[in-house]
Amino acid sequence: MSPTTGRVDLEKARRAYDAGRERRLKTGGKVTLRATASIIKDAYIEGRIGKYHFACDEPPERGGEDRAASPLEFFLIGAAF
Repeated sequence: MSPTTGRVDLEKARRAYDAGRERRLKTGGKVTLRATASIIKDAYIEGRIGKYHFACDEPPERGGEDRAASPLEFFLIGAAF
C-alpha cells in the first residue's frame, strides 16, 4: 500500500510540519495569527482570518436572522476538528 492511499498523506503532513518548524525557528518560535470581525446588522457578523472569510449569525430568538452558523456552532465544529 502506498503512503498516499489513505485519507491522510502522512509524508505530506510531515513535510508541512517540518517546514513550519523551520519557519518558527527563524522567527524565534513566534507565530502570529490575526483575525478581524465586523458587526454588519444586529447579530450578523462577517470576519476574516488570512485568506478565509466567515459569517456568523444568531437565530431569531437570540436577536439574529439565522443567516449563518452561530458563534457557538463555529466553536463546536472547531473542537471537532
